[in-house]
Amino acid sequence: MKSRLKKYVVVDLETTGNQASREDRIIQFAAVMVEDGKIVQRFSTFINPEKPIPPFIKELTGIDSSDVQDAPLFEDVAETIYALLEGTIFVAHNVSFDWTFLQKEMLRIGMTPPKIPLLDTVELARILYPEIDSYKLQDLGDEFDLAHENPHQADSDAEVTALLLIQLLAKLERLPLPLVEKLTAVSSPLKNHLPTLLFETEMKKGKQREEIPAHLFVYRGLVLRKKQLPKNQAKKVDSGRTFPQEVEEKQALLKQAGTPLYARNGQFEMMNLVYRAMVEKKHALIEAGTGIGKSLGYFLPALYVAKDRQEPVLISTYTNALQTQLFEKDVPLARSLAGMDVQAEVLKGREHYLNLFKFEQLLNESDPQYDVVVTKMKLLVWLSETETGDIDEVNLSSGGALFWNRLKHTGWYLPEGDDPFIQHDFYKFSVEKAKRADLLIVNHALLLADHFQARKILPDYSVAVIDEAHHFAESAREKKSFILSYRKVKYFLNQLGTLEKYSLLSRLAFVFPGEESLFDLNIAQVKLNEAIESFFTELHALLVSTKKADTKLVLIENQEVVHFTETLRYAADNVAVLFHEVERHLSNLLEKGRAEAPLKEAETAFVEEVYSFLLDWKAMSDEFKRLEVKGEEVMTITLESDKNHHVSSLRIIGSYMTPEEALKEAFFSKKESVILTSATLSVNGKFSYIKKELGLSELELIEAQIPSPFNYADHARVLIPSDMPQIKGTPVQDYTRILADYLTEMLLITKGKMLVLFTSHEMLRLVYSYLKERQELEEFMILGQGISSGSVNRLTKQFRQFDRAVLLGTTSFWEGIDIPGEALSCLVIVRLPFAPLDDPYTKAQIDLHKKRGENAFQTFSLPQAVLRFKQGFGRLIRRETDRGIVVIFDNRVDTTSFGQSFLNSIPAVTEIKGEKSILLEEMTNFFKEEEE
Repeated sequence: MKSRLKKYVVVDLETTGNQASREDRIIQFAAVMVEDGKIVQRFSTFINPEKPIPPFIKELTGIDSSDVQDAPLFEDVAETIYALLEGTIFVAHNVSFDWTFLQKEMLRIGMTPPKIPLLDTVELARILYPEIDSYKLQDLGDEFDLAHENPHQADSDAEVTALLLIQLLAKLERLPLPLVEKLTAVSSPLKNHLPTLLFETEMKKGKQREEIPAHLFVYRGLVLRKKQLPKNQAKKVDSGRTFPQEVEEKQALLKQAGTPLYARNGQFEMMNLVYRAMVEKKHALIEAGTGIGKSLGYFLPALYVAKDRQEPVLISTYTNALQTQLFEKDVPLARSLAGMDVQAEVLKGREHYLNLFKFEQLLNESDPQYDVVVTKMKLLVWLSETETGDIDEVNLSSGGALFWNRLKHTGWYLPEGDDPFIQHDFYKFSVEKAKRADLLIVNHALLLADHFQARKILPDYSVAVIDEAHHFAESAREKKSFILSYRKVKYFLNQLGTLEKYSLLSRLAFVFPGEESLFDLNIAQVKLNEAIESFFTELHALLVSTKKADTKLVLIENQEVVHFTETLRYAADNVAVLFHEVERHLSNLLEKGRAEAPLKEAETAFVEEVYSFLLDWKAMSDEFKRLEVKGEEVMTITLESDKNHHVSSLRIIGSYMTPEEALKEAFFSKKESVILTSATLSVNGKFSYIKKELGLSELELIEAQIPSPFNYADHARVLIPSDMPQIKGTPVQDYTRILADYLTEMLLITKGKMLVLFTSHEMLRLVYSYLKERQELEEFMILGQGISSGSVNRLTKQFRQFDRAVLLGTTSFWEGIDIPGEALSCLVIVRLPFAPLDDPYTKAQIDLHKKRGENAFQTFSLPQAVLRFKQGFGRLIRRETDRGIVVIFDNRVDTTSFGQSFLNSIPAVTEIKGEKSILLEEMTNFFKEEEE
């Protein structure tokens, strides 16, 4: 019996569709046998489905009717398949799909499926490799370099799944015994073979008496990675080193460090400007063109200043991903150039870190929900690998993300000493590292939270660098804005629950039996549930009655009431009062918990969980209060729904309108020197717009624009078609068809390698469908954001992988993606990126500028669009050797007085305007030169 359990049959099916319950049938079956970590047998056959193969299946798999017309029927191979499966463990990538289909087919021909255990490689990969971005078979194949010759054909997919299984089983064998024991205990609610596999691995490892690897330790049953604080070193610049002001000194540093970098005058100029601003205690705006190497341009001077002042210099960027990139790529470079020890740390907001005590206690809670079980197992493995405890390292499912709300760090309500994991706490460790850092890397959201909120997070600092500074005002606006959705409110109400049903409230009753506040809380919760329904029902009625076809309704614009009826105001006030009532009773119970300390460990962890819930609840309660719109805040509040106007889809979006004053008061006035840098800060050669956005107009600044070192005149062209119809007045179907014709001819010249940027999802979808119809583009991979599956990163990766590809993107593709080299040689801008005038936030900003007596187009709409345009243009030339063409289809760039602002704001490049034939000839010649 034991030898049988080691025999895995790895199966993959191709079918006429993905609905086993319908009349979809199998068209290909493949099985790969794995024993003792090796592939021992393969079997594959096409199967005649006795029905046509749909076009989308043919496109996906490459299998057409000619492949299956002479193939056996399922009943002809059923006995062979049965014999292969009998006595094995059935494995597949998303096992329920393949097993359900196979069962259905067997039952259809009167055969009883074998009773065999099931194992899913998706599930196993999610648990054993918690940090991988995607668990799709093709992506895992790429991750582990598993040869995948024909994705979406059963024989190739089964082969890769078998190799993946071998890899997963090998990793499972390598896990330390205490970790496998925990995994076995947590896995019990799973209905497949995994709990048995884990138990067998536990038994086997128990007999082997292995030692825990030196880099790990076991604490209270959890396997954790050892971590060590950096030594406190004298921060003063060592050996009399001084900042290299002269070009020769910087060149000597480059030579001495032996880096692959070459001397860049623009970068040297930036280093000196940054150093000067920091030493002279001034703020600076520095626009650094693509290719300057701005990260090193501020890292090197920041390092000298940090060492000299013996306090950290803060480096802030826009996203967590950019934080990681700076830490992993640019810090080592600065370290090697400076030739001295550099302590750099990444710090994120508290809620990014795992609370070990809460996690330990929740492991004991038997929650049978699939996502909760898998997330617990995933985090157990991750804890043996992470030094940071930062959840951004983990790929969580949506259910896992909800469970994370109960595990995240929110500080301590009870004395820290009551937490048995205090010595190993990830957040405290990260803060301690931050205190010892020369360079502290954060994101804009954390920096702004530190200044806008009462809870101090960051260590003392007086000098900061704001990278991606064109996002800083927007980040401030977002930090002071809010989103209140029906689903979010109902989620928290359900979490709170009632005394009758297992929930936070019923668990509170176990810890504080008979407390009067419990019954008051229960009544308040029931009333609040009713009040929320009334409030959102009132909102829904208002939306439907005033804008039947629309999904957005402005409730309040710039403090002036637009649509807030007396009934709605009453309903909102009622909700706000009840929210506060719940908050008061929860606070009372927590106070009782603090008074009765020390509690039992499980109760202590639970009190901390309630405290975490209360913090989220208070934040939501404050958002309801902000619906009253106090005079000191300029807010625009919008109601949004899905196109069917479901109550459950309603979201109230409160947009803060004027972050400049808050930034000036809370941040810039409190720091000695802030360096703001980005590749896109100026409009028409001036910083006026960005200075006004940031509240810097009246301050004395060091300002500089350092142009890109790239040779745009030779390496790039801007083409402007003169024979496109006007977008206004042309039906969108007609315009997009003409655009698709144009793009098709261009694609044949560029052989793909084209990124097309849209401002409208509708236009993107239409162009995508027209391009897919073209026979001459059959060999091209056409990717459309919101149509092709996958995130921005996934689509970008696919675009790079295919020789002949075109990628159609909207907002998120205008910036932030990096496609250097030959992968991208043509950038198409369909429309100048003005924000849509029907967007409530944009409309409110325009009205606000008008009320101030300004020309809203010149002071808001145009500069915002120019900066977005510059970001889009910057996608094309990412390295010195890159070449490419930008095609601007929006002829306003040429026919309007404001159009020149766009062209003036990009590097000097040859512009050619003309009809299609002229432009296609120019493209042909340009790319011919490249080949020569």
